[in-house]
Amino acid sequence: MSAHRPEKVQAWRALVDAWKRTGQTVNAFCRARQITRSNFDRWRRILAAKPSVSVPLPAFVPVRVVAEPMAEIVLRSGTVVRLPLGAAPDAVTRLVSAVGAASC
Repeated sequence: MSAHRPEKVQAWRALVDAWKRTGQTVNAFCRARQITRSNFDRWRRILAAKPSVSVPLPAFVPVRVVAEPMAEIVLRSGTVVRLPLGAAPDAVTRLVSAVGAASC
């Protein structure tokens, strides 16, 4: 099986697995997916000759979500500006001035 492209092997393995789950006959399954029966049987033999190698699933990594406290400024125009509480005051002033000037 090493002569076959891994993507192709994976695709055919998924097809064979799908067939097993459907409970359909091979003929009905192949007809529904427009696959030739001979090609399907060939790949079933190829895949049966070498059991699937289980690919380890990616491990989950612990994530810690920290909600950052936000400040909300509502301008006279109704525009809402939300910023982290730790934002530099001069940056907040420039931002509110720019947004206020643009909403006129």
